[in-house]
Amino acid sequence: MVRPRVRGVFVDLDDTFLAPDKSIPAANMALMDKMAEQGIELIPCTGRHVDGVPAAMRTHPCVRHVVASNGGIIYDRLSDEVIHLVPIDKDVVAWLYDRLAPLPLVFDAFADGKAYSEKARRPLFDLVDVPEGLRVYLKQGRTFVDRLIPELLPDIGPVTKLSLFFVDEAGARAIKAAVDEAGGLVMVQTSAACYEVTNEAATKGGALTWLAAHEGWDISETVAFGDNNNDVTMIEAAGDGVVMENGEPHVKALADHIAPPAEEGGVALYLEPLLAMGYGHPSEPR
Repeated sequence: MVRPRVRGVFVDLDDTFLAPDKSIPAANMALMDKMAEQGIELIPCTGRHVDGVPAAMRTHPCVRHVVASNGGIIYDRLSDEVIHLVPIDKDVVAWLYDRLAPLPLVFDAFADGKAYSEKARRPLFDLVDVPEGLRVYLKQGRTFVDRLIPELLPDIGPVTKLSLFFVDEAGARAIKAAVDEAGGLVMVQTSAACYEVTNEAATKGGALTWLAAHEGWDISETVAFGDNNNDVTMIEAAGDGVVMENGEPHVKALADHIAPPAEEGGVALYLEPLLAMGYGHPSEPR
């Protein structure tokens, strides 16, 4: 059976394309060069904001588009434009904040390619149950502000995602109840202490489908790599849905194939045999 050529490779970042320490494994760096040579696009598909994609990846010739905020935004690097946007209504953001503000939790709003976080709540990052590498990334990658999030909303662009970090089960239950009551939202748990909230129409799978149509790719020409709950729709939508060996068991159960662990450069180890056989198409000037 002849496999279809590969045109677009959608990759989650944390614990998929990136190692646990948030670095890009050498094998994956080399993979990007090979993909550029063969005219195959690599699409970071992440819960992070656009600026949270490592520069070495975001500016690489094989990367044109970035899917951020779990599908809430698609950014075209070459035109420097947002080409697809699925925001959360700001009135809903303010309502959720009012419901949850009394609790010891972090309420981060993603807009303008950044993750806005209240400076007063920054110490809570030291209390939430997340891996140390993620904790460092969060504290370094947030845009901390002196204002409350509702006060900030009129002065920022569309909000594409909320990251809500809780320190106890009471906080987790309150977030679930508030999101359910608000309606029109989708919530995924991406770590032991974090829920990510987007418009119900914003998913990684929806972004993959939209971008494939936009670029004229058949779905069979797409591959997606992930490891966690927010990757499920992407794994299911792609022509080849691949989950990392280090992925969550229930996500691995949905995969077409399993790739070696992220820390070993598993994305490259899976794709290199395909690239060696010439899948892809010659590079064209963009």
